[in-house]
Amino acid sequence: MRTHWTRVVVPIAAMAVALILLTTPGIGLAQPVVKIAVAIPLTGQLARDGQGAAHAVHLAVDEWNQKGGVLGRRIEVVDADDQANPQVAVSAAEKVIADPGILGVLWGITSSTCIPVSDRTESAGLVMVSPGCGNPKLTERGLKTVFRMIPRDDVQGPAGAIFAVNNLHAKKIAAIDDGTAGPRGVADEMEKQAKALGATVSRYTIRSGEKDFHAVLNTIPKDTNVIYSAVWAPDAALLAQQMQDVGLKVPMVGPESQMVVADYVKASGGAAEGNYVTYYAPDIRKIPSAAAFVKAYETKYGEMASYDPFFYDGANLLLTAIKNAGAGATRATVLSAVRNTKDFQGVLGSTYNFDAKGDITARVMHIYQVKGDNFEYTGQSVTVK
Repeated sequence: MRTHWTRVVVPIAAMAVALILLTTPGIGLAQPVVKIAVAIPLTGQLARDGQGAAHAVHLAVDEWNQKGGVLGRRIEVVDADDQANPQVAVSAAEKVIADPGILGVLWGITSSTCIPVSDRTESAGLVMVSPGCGNPKLTERGLKTVFRMIPRDDVQGPAGAIFAVNNLHAKKIAAIDDGTAGPRGVADEMEKQAKALGATVSRYTIRSGEKDFHAVLNTIPKDTNVIYSAVWAPDAALLAQQMQDVGLKVPMVGPESQMVVADYVKASGGAAEGNYVTYYAPDIRKIPSAAAFVKAYETKYGEMASYDPFFYDGANLLLTAIKNAGAGATRATVLSAVRNTKDFQGVLGSTYNFDAKGDITARVMHIYQVKGDNFEYTGQSVTVK
């Protein structure tokens, strides 16, 4: 039989334990946290890109937590899988928005997901930083909550055209895209610039994820000088292989989405040798400010892909904004802090500044070439005016 003493002591002990859990840093579920979300394709054809981007965000957050977190609170990352699918992305966005603890989100590598999601985050007043979506439409609609960490497709595409015409002396360019917002958008911008430079451009569309592109490639004239492949890395690898089958022995130029060694260079089985990619930064291994990031990332996760440095920078920029928002930070005050960001120093040696639309002001692309089993920086860059 329980005594009166037992009935009194047990609740008091339980209250004491609860008090410890509530007040001791790092103990218990009741400890206040700051949350940010990262949304990328964690499954599907683009999973390698998405998982690398998520790793970069987690690395940045781990570093902040090792130094005490932000605003005296531990930081948690909420991972959302958009599967590079607009419908899935919108559903994921609604779940992110519904969590009041999330003060900002790093969204996307595919413009087809970023654009519809941005409507939802705008309505919710949740800041959306995109380290990977290039379609101009993302920031051309007067949204106040959207910020982009990379040059737009109307920088990326024209840079490819300028390089193809001026450096590869292309007169006839065949542009291939997959019909979705990002790839088609960058191909559109490339075409405008190439035509302005006097080249002719023919357009072709493939379906991403298919394995046989011979039918499309067979329709491309054999006197084409350059293939502009506005497609994702796995599709680019297949195009490089199958171009050889149909006698198209010309260089291929592609956007940053192809800067994935495993999915493009290695997957092509050597067929991508000599092809070119435009990218947002010079060789990361020769940038002193990136050394610590490269070492930490590769030690923990292995080989980097295209978007990883920008998701790392994006996480640091967002967490700095939360810190600057101060005690009691809300979605509104964090949004204001991001909007007021000036000269934020990233690991790639450049600074981030946003214009009135939320775009960064940089308009330079760098040229890489496939050599052996990797990409090699050519030392060339293109500035788009």
